[in-house]
This record gives sequence, C-alpha cells and structure tokens, in this order.
Amino acid sequence: MATTLPARLTTIEGDIVPVLLADLSPTGVMLVTDRRFAQSLPPALGVTAWLEFFLDEIEVAGAAVRIRGCKPRGRFQLELGCSFVDLSDGARTSIRSKVAASRIARRR
Repeated sequence: MATTLPARLTTIEGDIVPVLLADLSPTGVMLVTDRRFAQSLPPALGVTAWLEFFLDEIEVAGAAVRIRGCKPRGRFQLELGCSFVDLSDGARTSIRSKVAASRIARRR
C-alpha cells in the first residue's frame, strides 16, 4: 500500500533517523530518508533497526526491521527496503486490513 507517513528509524548505532514510510505491507516497508541525517546511513544490508509509526488506530512502536535493500533516490535521498522481524500480531492484522481496504478502494 503506497502511503506518505512520517516515521522514525533507530539504527543499531543509536542514531534516530526521520524517515518517510512510502510503502507498507504486512511483511515490510519501503522507507525514504536523507542520508545526511546520520553517519550510519546508508546502512549495511542485513542490519536490524527499529521502526516507529502511526497509521490511524495502528501504533507500531519499536518494531524490529531488517534492511533488505538500499538504493539512492536523487542526490541525497535513500530508499530502504525493510522486512519486519518483530511485529505484534495485532499490528500485522491491522496492517493487513488496511492494505486490503486500500486495494478494494483502488478497484472502484
């Protein structure tokens, strides 16, 4: 599900990085950030980080994500493809419902 939500990523080094959640699924996210926000950017593939965001009634706080891909987007931006490593069942179910509702709305 395409989206534009502000979020916060905490790296293994302890850097708190503002990110934009650009795509969301029950299994992962696509994040966009500016590499100048932290010296730890771009992260190494396979590294774990922690993600926080709010989507309507869904609160995801401290969900572990693994960096699966990283590619430049323009001069300073980075796209980070991440998979959820640790996401509560309630959050995963809520995300799954939001994604399904988004798909149904697009078909209309």
